[in-house]
Amino acid sequence: MTDIGPVDLIILSFPGDQPPVGFLKALQDVEQRQDVRILDAFVVTKDAQGTVERTELMDIADLRDIAADIVARRAIGLMGVQDADEIAEVMEAGSTVLALLVENVWARQAAVEVRRAGGRLLATVRIPYEQIVAAEADLADVAASRQP
Repeated sequence: MTDIGPVDLIILSFPGDQPPVGFLKALQDVEQRQDVRILDAFVVTKDAQGTVERTELMDIADLRDIAADIVARRAIGLMGVQDADEIAEVMEAGSTVLALLVENVWARQAAVEVRRAGGRLLATVRIPYEQIVAAEADLADVAASRQP
């Protein structure tokens, strides 16, 4: 598996007892377009009383196709019960967490060339959406204050 792009662990939280259908369809679309490749995933739910349950992707109707693809790749198992337990400790009651281990397929060739040249990824930082929106608003305020 040396020809692999950068891999991210993404932890998403949603209110309720499963990820929303709209998100699940969007996830399936990006995987089918091969923008990303899901290497492993699991779902953890915590009900209002704090009872935790780990769910396999196959148990969520809208993710069965993706789950079958992951199983066929033999990549499942990179994340385990300990990961789910750690997530459950910090979850809010009445929520669902979807943990995804994804390869950024779009960056695979660049990553291969970085490794071939002896380079390595030192860090990656994901900027939260809310910070981008706030920065855009600040820039718009500055631009407005400069107009005569």
